[in-house]
Amino acid sequence: MHDDGPALEAVGISAFDERIYRGVLASPGITVQELVMRSGESSGRIQSSLSRLRAKGLVSRLWGRSPRWTATNPGTAIRSLVRGLQSDLDRLTDTADQLEAAFRTVGQDPEEGGQFEVLAGPEEQARWYVRLQQEAKEEVLTFDRPPYVLDYHNPLQTGLLHKGVRYRTIYVPEAFEHAGALDEVGSLVKAGEEARVLPELPFKVAIVDRWRAVMPLQMEPPLTRGVLIKGSTMVVALVELFERLWQEALPMYPQPAPRDGAPQASDRAEEPQWAELDPDDRRLLTLLSAGLKDDAIARQLGTSPRSLRRRLRHLLDELNAETRFQAGAQASRRGLV
Repeated sequence: MHDDGPALEAVGISAFDERIYRGVLASPGITVQELVMRSGESSGRIQSSLSRLRAKGLVSRLWGRSPRWTATNPGTAIRSLVRGLQSDLDRLTDTADQLEAAFRTVGQDPEEGGQFEVLAGPEEQARWYVRLQQEAKEEVLTFDRPPYVLDYHNPLQTGLLHKGVRYRTIYVPEAFEHAGALDEVGSLVKAGEEARVLPELPFKVAIVDRWRAVMPLQMEPPLTRGVLIKGSTMVVALVELFERLWQEALPMYPQPAPRDGAPQASDRAEEPQWAELDPDDRRLLTLLSAGLKDDAIARQLGTSPRSLRRRLRHLLDELNAETRFQAGAQASRRGLV
């Protein structure tokens, strides 16, 4: 497949997508199967690329017994992308002006550590997120919700937890919908992370040592713009918001009771009823406490939605709960997860 090199990266087209685009441009009416044969790539990757190119207005799908693809007028499509890029740059300039105004309002002097820095692109946001963690001395506070600039696996966190850095994270249920995410959080909790969940969060942010914070400026993917905030009253406000939502959030896993503490009478009364609770039911209750939807829970447990609903109905009755989130809260309060 002919490739003149990645010329469209400036308007958000990756080198791979540009290669697929050039293949469609050279062969109007080409099928996915033909693109697979010419490129040597998988059909799934080709389909994803065509979907992205279609969203950018570069290709169109021709309907028929065998769907085919054709390129739109390149001049018109690319000029439209350039205009959109210019609009984004104009908005970024406006954002910089707004942040500068806020900076001047709080009266911070850069030499005293208070400043804002606009981060252009997801790579820059990811780089600062990693750097701030590496420089953390005491605590990392996080609102965790999609979309992400990095894989959900955070290789730095376990090591920092072992070094004594405290991690407190508030998740939304959508954070656990991809495979392995809940197991990853479970491992982090065992390592020392304090994890809680809320049905929704207003934005995503990471705050390090209550002095620096990094966050995106918009929540629609891709996360093209972010901001690094250092030593300003904005960080103080973000910490205050985190603490308020932390009090409202539901612990995903209960803190273990002190070993020398005697169980309460109410605890002893509940123990016989739940003594034989099997690991699958405990895992189901953990997923409920995280607020996952039924389909996502069924995937995590490897069961059918119908079987899940039967088990779920039984647990809701036992916990005297009307909703899944209530059941998760009851389970957490009773120490069942």
